[in-house]
Amino acid sequence: MISCLLIEVTRNPQGLPLRRERRVAAEALQLGRDAGCAIHLPDHRVALQHAEVRRTERGALRIAAQGDEALKINGYLSPTATLQPDVTVEVGPYRIVVEAAPAGCDLALAVEHVATNDSASDRRELPVSLDALGFSKRKLGLTLAACILLVFLLLPVLRALPITSNALATVQDALPASLSGVWSPGPLAGGHALSGIKCSTCHTALFRPVADQTCTGCHREMGGHLSDAKLQQQVAGELRCTACHADHQGRERLQHGAPGNDRARCVSCHGDIKHRNAGSKLADARDFSSSHPNFHLTLPDGAGVRRVPIGALPQEQPGLKYSHKVHLDRSGVSTPGGDTVMQCRDCHKPDAAGEHFVPMTMRQSCQQSGCHRLDLAEPLDGRVPHGSVSAAMGRLREGYTSWLAESAENRAACGPATAGQDVVQHMHRCALELARKDAETSLFGGKGQCRECHEITPGGEADTPWQVAPVRVNPDWQPGARFSHTRHATMKCQDCHDKQNSQSSADISMPDISKCRSCHAGGKSVAGKLATACESCHRFHRRAAR
Repeated sequence: MISCLLIEVTRNPQGLPLRRERRVAAEALQLGRDAGCAIHLPDHRVALQHAEVRRTERGALRIAAQGDEALKINGYLSPTATLQPDVTVEVGPYRIVVEAAPAGCDLALAVEHVATNDSASDRRELPVSLDALGFSKRKLGLTLAACILLVFLLLPVLRALPITSNALATVQDALPASLSGVWSPGPLAGGHALSGIKCSTCHTALFRPVADQTCTGCHREMGGHLSDAKLQQQVAGELRCTACHADHQGRERLQHGAPGNDRARCVSCHGDIKHRNAGSKLADARDFSSSHPNFHLTLPDGAGVRRVPIGALPQEQPGLKYSHKVHLDRSGVSTPGGDTVMQCRDCHKPDAAGEHFVPMTMRQSCQQSGCHRLDLAEPLDGRVPHGSVSAAMGRLREGYTSWLAESAENRAACGPATAGQDVVQHMHRCALELARKDAETSLFGGKGQCRECHEITPGGEADTPWQVAPVRVNPDWQPGARFSHTRHATMKCQDCHDKQNSQSSADISMPDISKCRSCHAGGKSVAGKLATACESCHRFHRRAAR
């Protein structure tokens, strides 16, 4: 440690020295313009770290220039010197004289700011104030303010006025920097920035907020906050686009509003939505973990749909007979390839977006294993196509027509034609009758293959004597929600959908809000849970189905 008595020397008008002392101590004493230096020399002719004083291995104190900086030791240029009493060191305009160190100090340095030479021109003081230069601070300030108003206010405003010619806009566009750009509070959102839109594209009126018509002029396919136009007008008639989508907040922020304010924007309306909108069917929602209504599901209802609370669900009417318990039997399902243990993913395959599942079909979901082949009964060979009743009956008629044409022995099954009856017509009617009997015993009427999965009722048409109940498998129970099955792929299907022991396809198995809350918290972070904002599950601006 080096203890130094630092003596700052100044002179009064008579030229007599004035000394002010202070002590500094450090392992190494830095000299320079940097404020962190122990010996601070605030002059632009001194480097930030000009020199350094260190103790040698033998205990002597030496000063050394840093880098390529210059030192004068007793009037001679030298990069280093031993500091002893009466040694003079010149650093820029400073003269440092080594004096005898008092008791308790290792070193005493007298530092004085002096002129670099004695010429009269160099000793003359330079002007350091506006008054010395002959300027009025008031006039200069007013002039600069007027210039700022002209360049950054009047000229950008003139460009937006309809009376302004294109010449001014052309001149401003040629400038290296946009004059109106200084008004921008921040960068545009990603889509707006990439499209290269100008300020006047959105800000069509001076000193007025962006109008909704300006937004919808480009976003033509964007629906309102609510898909129902009448409800949108009733609930959010005065809600403007910029209330939720404030631009100039960064490239990624337009969709979700101002940073850290997403949940507050939603809660500002939905926190007391019943009070704000009398007769609203929506419940108040403030936070997912503590103040959020339980889920509702959307069920088909004739040509439309209806919303049903998840705690009061009726049975679904899909028009199918299906047992998850049979197909998910842990001991396996009997198939042509032996007992096979099936998994949910064998039939439920995610779509490209990862949100929903690809619609199941007979060919892709049931026939690929060979379990449900719809084979024709003897004496025919082949399969019945899975489709309409008329297509199945047509395949049977064609099969029996070909079978009757094969031999007289086969045609004997039709009996002889009556007097005057055309033989060909007799064979066609016989084929139709055989097809109806076959359909009744093996497909539609009895315990045949179609009846295993479909609701079958007798029909009144001659060509289609059976009717199959329409299949209505609900593709989306919560169409207004945003949910990704791909992101939940680490969980088992049975964790949320308890279908393991379901024996009827009419059973609805959708999780309620408590299941989601076991993993998802609300707007605040909770240990072991995911913070979930409103837009994590809700999506808006969807057009109503036409």
